[in-house]
Amino acid sequence: MARRFRPLAAFALACALLGVTAHAGAARTLKIATSVPAGTAFIEALKKAGETIAERTDGRVELKLFPGGVMGNDQAVLRKIRIGQLHGAVITANALAEIHPDAQVYGLPFVFRDRQEVEYVRERIDPVIRERVRSEGFVITGISEGGFTYLFSKDPIDRVDDLAEARVWVPQGDEITARMFKSADSQAVSLPISDVYTSLQTGLVDTVTINPSGAIALQWHTGVNHFTDAPLLFLVAMMVVDERIIEQLDAGDREIVRGVLEDAFERLDETTADDNREALAALEDRGISRIEPARPPDEREWEAIARRTLQALEEEGRFDSTLLERVRGLVQEYRAQNDD
Repeated sequence: MARRFRPLAAFALACALLGVTAHAGAARTLKIATSVPAGTAFIEALKKAGETIAERTDGRVELKLFPGGVMGNDQAVLRKIRIGQLHGAVITANALAEIHPDAQVYGLPFVFRDRQEVEYVRERIDPVIRERVRSEGFVITGISEGGFTYLFSKDPIDRVDDLAEARVWVPQGDEITARMFKSADSQAVSLPISDVYTSLQTGLVDTVTINPSGAIALQWHTGVNHFTDAPLLFLVAMMVVDERIIEQLDAGDREIVRGVLEDAFERLDETTADDNREALAALEDRGISRIEPARPPDEREWEAIARRTLQALEEEGRFDSTLLERVRGLVQEYRAQNDD
């Protein structure tokens, strides 16, 4: 009986091989989703990168962008990638924790004081993050800095105690931020990013953490009166693509896609830094008052809350504590070399 099935098996194998060969040379449209609003410099840069990819691959590879959260929040987008409805996404590092928990190491609270520290650490840790995310079946095709987030609020916040009365928005799925604010006795309200604007208008939330350019792009600044001039955590977005899709491209096209996207994301880092500086000035011009936070010992209290949160998560095994200690060690190394 086994002999009778051998021609069928050979036929099936031949069809499979022919299918692979035909697919490898076929045109491919990479469907990429993100919550970044349409019309922003970020989306325009990705569109330009897509045009370059299409030109250099003679139309064999194109990007189709779905901006503004039209495909759902980051968690919904990841589900759609896994079932093949999408091929990739630009999402926050904290959301990427669903793929690999160590992806969020840059976005942990009170780890960095300025962008120079982040750049020093990224040069050494980016390759580690890429490898760990790849082990889960996703290729990082670009990493972009979103800048530091600040507290934007309806009432002034300059001490930890002020948070006890605050209703603070935290992104859905961002357990680290949620637990940090709960540790400060504030009411953490988990919402998708698409609901925040309305929630600020209705009073469901009165405090948000966002980078300055994001506050303007999303129009959240219209629902707040103050921002606290102390960086909380550093936003990092990563473009990830299903490794199976990347491997289906011709080798030459893979290199073009990776090279073009990496170049685009490197340029975006500088653009974003400039945008955030300009946005802070624009916010003050629009009447958003700058609150100077209270200094020690209250500053140490902020850091103590963050430290307790991270320690609890480390004990629960939510991320590699060894990697966090390496990051902290690099930060201290940088400060020792540069602090007066």
